[in-house]
Amino acid sequence: MPLYEYVCGGCNARFEVLQRVGAGASEIACPKCGGREVVKQHSTFASAVAGTGGAGTMPCGASSASSCGSGGFS
Repeated sequence: MPLYEYVCGGCNARFEVLQRVGAGASEIACPKCGGREVVKQHSTFASAVAGTGGAGTMPCGASSASSCGSGGFS
């Protein structure tokens, strides 16, 4: 299950909820004030790729992204 970020319309608290994909905010209450006027936020995610280069290197083993090539991304 993914972790979603919400913000409370009552107290502006930001919090995270582990919930099913596609589930709405209707079941969510703010943990700070108990308010139900919460809005799901757009957020980014972080990931880690195991490589052979050790800490501080890119997945291709290079020390910078410019050395890895495009990798299919533009």
